[in-house]
Amino acid sequence: MHIRNVVVAIGAVAAVIAGSVMAGPAPTASAAAPVDGRFTPVTSARAWSGKVGTSPTSVTLGGRNGIPSSATAVVLTATVSGPTASGYVSVAPGGSGASPSIQNFGPKQSISGTTTVGLVGGKAQVKVSSGTATVALDVAGWYGSSSGGSTYTPLAPTNVLTGTVGTGATRIVVAGKAGVPSNATAVVLQADVSRPAAAGTLRLTPAGSAAGIASVTYQKGVTVANTVTVRLSGGAVQARVSSGSARALADVVGYYSPSTSGAVFVPSAPVRAATVAAGTTAKNVTVAGTAGVPRNAVAAVINAKVGKGSVGGSLRVVGAGLASSVPTQVYAKGQTIGNALIAPLASGGKVSAKVSAGTATAYVDVVGYFIDGSTGSGTGVDVSWPQCGKTVPTDQSFAIVGVNASLANTTNPCLQQQLAWAAGSKGGTAQPKTQLYSLFTNPGATLASKWPMSNTLDDGKVVPTPKSYGVCRAQASGVPQSKYVTTTACSYVYGFARAYEASTKRGVSNAAQFRWWLDVETGLSHTRTTTYNLAALEGMIAALRDAGVTNVGIYSTASHFGEIMGSVPSTSSARGLPSWLAIGPARLDQAQSACSSAGFAGGTVAMTQYVTAFGASQIDRDWSCR
Repeated sequence: MHIRNVVVAIGAVAAVIAGSVMAGPAPTASAAAPVDGRFTPVTSARAWSGKVGTSPTSVTLGGRNGIPSSATAVVLTATVSGPTASGYVSVAPGGSGASPSIQNFGPKQSISGTTTVGLVGGKAQVKVSSGTATVALDVAGWYGSSSGGSTYTPLAPTNVLTGTVGTGATRIVVAGKAGVPSNATAVVLQADVSRPAAAGTLRLTPAGSAAGIASVTYQKGVTVANTVTVRLSGGAVQARVSSGSARALADVVGYYSPSTSGAVFVPSAPVRAATVAAGTTAKNVTVAGTAGVPRNAVAAVINAKVGKGSVGGSLRVVGAGLASSVPTQVYAKGQTIGNALIAPLASGGKVSAKVSAGTATAYVDVVGYFIDGSTGSGTGVDVSWPQCGKTVPTDQSFAIVGVNASLANTTNPCLQQQLAWAAGSKGGTAQPKTQLYSLFTNPGATLASKWPMSNTLDDGKVVPTPKSYGVCRAQASGVPQSKYVTTTACSYVYGFARAYEASTKRGVSNAAQFRWWLDVETGLSHTRTTTYNLAALEGMIAALRDAGVTNVGIYSTASHFGEIMGSVPSTSSARGLPSWLAIGPARLDQAQSACSSAGFAGGTVAMTQYVTAFGASQIDRDWSCR
């Protein structure tokens, strides 16, 4: 179920989703990480190089250099050389309207920056913010569906390199140290080069590799940092510089391994999580639960940038409560410069930002996150009869199942299968794992509407109507049913009857154990008189409460609900009920932002629904606002 004629939000979510055909009871959720979103490291290779300007240049990365065409994201280093003006280089998913800043540069300054970027049809796009520059893209690995791929485990930053590096390879054994296991396939290193005697590049590559790919590009006397992902060879990496020698630091901040209990990567549209007025005391920034990151994420992939520094210094953005010997980036007074990092989110889903001296502005942009297999996607999914026999996600943290088919007086033909699927939800949110929804309708007194003639239903159930509504009465003898007049009392009984059927006759066992939502939208039948519609909604609420249901809410949009129900008085039983807000095609970060919207009938928004891609089709995803 989703409302299709709402204002369409821009963008789509690339989600790590496993699917199953809705044909029978779903298996119990497994704690193992899915195969989607696993990482396969490659020896860094030049994937593309060319001159770019301020308009995006499309670059095909999938299907080349060991990257399959089905890859969902790649880890790459963008090296800028010969820029004609100050600015920044941006690498984004192909066709994206986003322009995330990967690294800033001055005129003629060569510099490199690492990022993780989602691919759309195997493509990314590259541009600079001003002028022109030559940009080279070096790929270190890819994410996608691969049973042989690796999962990620974040670590507290631990130093593995402190010393002088020359043009000869310095071997650095990482496996078996700093929390990295012996079977690790790759590591993530945060590295910097301190005040080098000459301009050049630091190359961090698999041990024994002769690859000449730059990990850190630096100028004489200028300290610069970068975060790199390096495949392990014999449990080790190696470091060397292009000329002379330089002092280098490197912290390991995470590793990839074949473990099925690690985390997998979900690329997301670049979103600014925070703009921080940074000082020498760390300020926490909440990342999980905002900026397109679910609350159960174990790490976030962040592009951190610093600017407007009152004095020169260093920026450190780390998981809250952690420390690093390597700065996120070093900057001069007033300089704007950035770096990527993968920040653990173990401490309340937060990162912290501070500078070493003075003040500066820190910008925290999220481009993706990692989740493990035990907690699912962190989002919900709602399904009903249109999903019968179709593939649906199996990573949902909670689920909402429709009890009706296309009309309120019909039954969802695969309700039992979908309830079994919903029971396999991973949990871990403020929402119950399994919830139900029923369609609101009030066609008025028409020939085909099964319009009530009294307060007594067909099976003898007596419906007490509010005193102010009076009693539902049949029309005068001999008057055709098509001429009957809709009344407030009969609207109330009509609504009661539909919810009474939903809770007792549609195949739901023990309706009281579930949270129920009442689906109010203009695509379903309703009268032009809002007071009649509100009476029918109140009747539905009464029927659910009569069945022992204590948690009832309303699904709609502000425009749909207002058109159908009008103003809801404080005396109405609908007043103050929680709201489930539909926002249409959107991204997770937009669904999160919608939680601050006004609810219906004076209630608060407890949940938002957004429509997103699922394979070649679409699916309704849901975000818990608490």
